[in-house]
Amino acid sequence: MRDGVRVCRDWIDVRHEYLQADGRWMAGKCAIDGWCRDCNADGEVPPAEFIAVAFRAGQHDLRAARTIVAAHVHIPFNDATDDRPMVATPFRRLWIAYHLQIIRGQEVDDEAALSAQTIGDMIALVLEPAKEPSS
Repeated sequence: MRDGVRVCRDWIDVRHEYLQADGRWMAGKCAIDGWCRDCNADGEVPPAEFIAVAFRAGQHDLRAARTIVAAHVHIPFNDATDDRPMVATPFRRLWIAYHLQIIRGQEVDDEAALSAQTIGDMIALVLEPAKEPSS
């Protein structure tokens, strides 16, 4: 990450922030595709549209978490196995953590999200290991 740029995550969103001349931090427009220079430079794109499935009422928590990760890393749901390496930028990892905390209503530690080695490690940040229901 360049000097004067940081990634921030809260209960509202995940965004790049830029240090201003007066010492304040100003939020980038990460939520609008193509409007954030650091998202553009890193090749960040919005999650796949099937992420919406994760937020449907009655969705099993483990299935929802796996859907969120798959949508963010743009792989098919069935390829989001626990032992698959977690290949994502720090910004993407924090964005995944943001969505995971929405489904569980509990905070996800940024450092843990940044250090997750596999998809299973990322999901385990909010869910106890459990058996996913068969479809």
